[in-house]
Amino acid sequence: MLKQTITLREVPDPKDTSRSQFEVYDSDTGTSLGIYDSREAAQAEVESMNRSDVEGLNERNRKQDADPADG
Repeated sequence: MLKQTITLREVPDPKDTSRSQFEVYDSDTGTSLGIYDSREAAQAEVESMNRSDVEGLNERNRKQDADPADG
């Protein structure tokens, strides 16, 4: 089974510590991919990124690299 590495993390809002923001995070590389004010927006982004990763593994959906020799 493919491990979903794009996750959601709740982080404090730096401008108002009584509020939270939501970070889309790549746990494989340790990279933040964006900060969102709503959990729903962040979750939608996580699902979209994870879905595109899985679809990219499917041979029918994989794009062929352009051959530079074709000019």
